Amino acid sequence: MIMMSSYILLGDVFEHLFKYRKISRNEVKFLKLHDRSIFDRIISSGMEKSLLSVEENEITLLKPIELLLLLEELIAVDIEKLARYIGWDEFERYVAEKLRSMGLDYVSSYKHNRIARFQIDVLALDLANKIGYIIECKHWKKSMSASQIRQVVESHLIRVEKLLKNCEWIAVEIPAIRRIKYFIPLIFTLYAPKIHSLDGIPIVAIRFLNEFLAKIDMYIDLLEIKKYGNACYSL
Repeated sequence: MIMMSSYILLGDVFEHLFKYRKISRNEVKFLKLHDRSIFDRIISSGMEKSLLSVEENEITLLKPIELLLLLEELIAVDIEKLARYIGWDEFERYVAEKLRSMGLDYVSSYKHNRIARFQIDVLALDLANKIGYIIECKHWKKSMSASQIRQVVESHLIRVEKLLKNCEWIAVEIPAIRRIKYFIPLIFTLYAPKIHSLDGIPIVAIRFLNEFLAKIDMYIDLLEIKKYGNACYSL
């Protein structure tokens, strides 16, 4: 429960909501008038988008990542602090659900334990366009250094190379990969410039997932994105 004083901070209220996934309206009545107005506006918007539910005197958080993105748009709170309460598995499920809503086939948390051992966060297959996305979901901080980001990219490329080398084994488990002509390694994160790339590997803020995939041909040329041929592709 939030400790009460003469007033409480808006950031503390949202931290409580993200940490416990619910909050009582009684616990927000000590917000300053201006902050209370912002809070009520966000709650109203969140309810309209089905991100929150309100029953009697309690507000329940239903979709934390979507609300986090809404907060980033509307107000200056410490988004990175709130993001600590979103687990990596929750982030991965969010990405998978977004892919499903776009009509892509996908496999989450794919683990390969045959000749080589590796794991892919999400393997997405656009069968209509014969493109596969080998996706890493990174729940990193805004303060990640360039060298840390490069390390993430290099680690992801090692997993990509293992997947490509073992495609025949993987096709036994996921026959649909034979319908994929080439693969694109991709990193989705909560924090990133809109869309950019490092060594030809796109790094995309999660809020731009739909835009990026919908305009993939444009971004392949614009960012000089690397495409990896699939040795297991069959017409």
